[in-house]
Amino acid sequence: MSDKKRKRQEEKVDGRPSKKTATGNPSQTIEVSVIEAGDEWVPVLASTPGLNITSKLSMKPYTKTRQDAAGSSLKGPELLLHSSAHAKLDYVAREELSNGSESHLKHYIGIYDPETGKLQLVQARKLVIRRTLRSSDNDEKGSDSEKDVPNKLSARSNLGLAFGTKKSQKAIRALTVNAIKASPSKSTSQTSGTGRALDPVASAVVSSMAQFTSSMPTREQMQADIDENKPIPKPNLAAETPAEVYPVEQLVGGINVLRNMNVQELMTKVNAGEDVQTRSLFVSRRLRAIVQSDDVKRVRTLRYLLLLLEWNKGLKVGVKGAKKVPKDEEMGHLMEQYGSEVVRGVGRRFADQGGLNKWHTDNLITHICALALTLDNFTTDTHDIREDLKLEGKDVQKYFQELGCAVAPPTEIERGKMKITKAEGVGHRIAKLRLPLVFPKMRVPMAGMKKR
Repeated sequence: MSDKKRKRQEEKVDGRPSKKTATGNPSQTIEVSVIEAGDEWVPVLASTPGLNITSKLSMKPYTKTRQDAAGSSLKGPELLLHSSAHAKLDYVAREELSNGSESHLKHYIGIYDPETGKLQLVQARKLVIRRTLRSSDNDEKGSDSEKDVPNKLSARSNLGLAFGTKKSQKAIRALTVNAIKASPSKSTSQTSGTGRALDPVASAVVSSMAQFTSSMPTREQMQADIDENKPIPKPNLAAETPAEVYPVEQLVGGINVLRNMNVQELMTKVNAGEDVQTRSLFVSRRLRAIVQSDDVKRVRTLRYLLLLLEWNKGLKVGVKGAKKVPKDEEMGHLMEQYGSEVVRGVGRRFADQGGLNKWHTDNLITHICALALTLDNFTTDTHDIREDLKLEGKDVQKYFQELGCAVAPPTEIERGKMKITKAEGVGHRIAKLRLPLVFPKMRVPMAGMKKR
């Protein structure tokens, strides 16, 4: 590098500097005055961050009562500028206040008159212009009485959302929720309920809905499927008497099962006057009357019901409320009384691979309830079965209702036959199997109902 220093540029010969001096009379006194901003229109300083706006854009001003923000120094009504002159865009200019250091910043515009030396200042509004894309190429127009209004519906909606009351803003939002707008095409090949043509998107949605809903089952079909898969004995809907609804052979699993029920020893003890005790309240209270009726089929049916009740009590509780069938050696007392093949047949019929879930348990209980109805001539007090099954009264009532029974508190005459008082009758319900059968229907939740 050279060790020579750069020489200073030589000044001009006349010694005058090259910088120009300000023109005018520097000694003139300037009189400054501030024009207070009132309710009249004021100048506007508009910024367009990220936008390139033509100078020919015209905007219409709107005002509303200002809701002062914390720390705001602006006074007077709130100002908004709007333009919908563009074919697809809406331009909106509004005040954007900040809570930082600029919250107390004021903007002024001044006009200086050099002849009089006066400078007038007026506070200006700082606005920011934004643009939004309209929701459709052609906005919907107003009603017939508003066709002469040049503003479009979207412009009115934007103004209503920005400057309207809370009630009007809520109404505007409600109109736009899930709305399917009319297509600009005048084709009438696909029309909505109001006679307007649907756009391609709406048309595709409607056609797909029709395609999928056509294969949906009706309410009657859904009810039939539910009834078919209910955990109850299959009812005979063509029955002409209550006895034909749930035949005994169906409830016990076949006529051979009844034949394998040995009741000779039991009938001998009862007829001899011996006090025969069982583990079932229902069976114990009816044993003597049924044996003395000399109807062997009813006695065998009662003994099979006793088997189901004792087998149910011997089940073990498994994981998540499921039940398990004990091993053969753990049910030796039942096999001695009823026979091993009969006891294993109950397990094969009401259990699935040695276990009972909720459906299997309900199926077992409804069979027990149906046998109780049969033994009581299709009118039974649910109290005894409830005690044997260790269930709540409302749960036992539902089981009988699923069988098609009408369940009600006992009448005065029925309380007299049962020899109970009115206070004691509170814990009793009478289930009656009558034709036509009345089954619980599928519940359809009402629209708008809250889930609990």
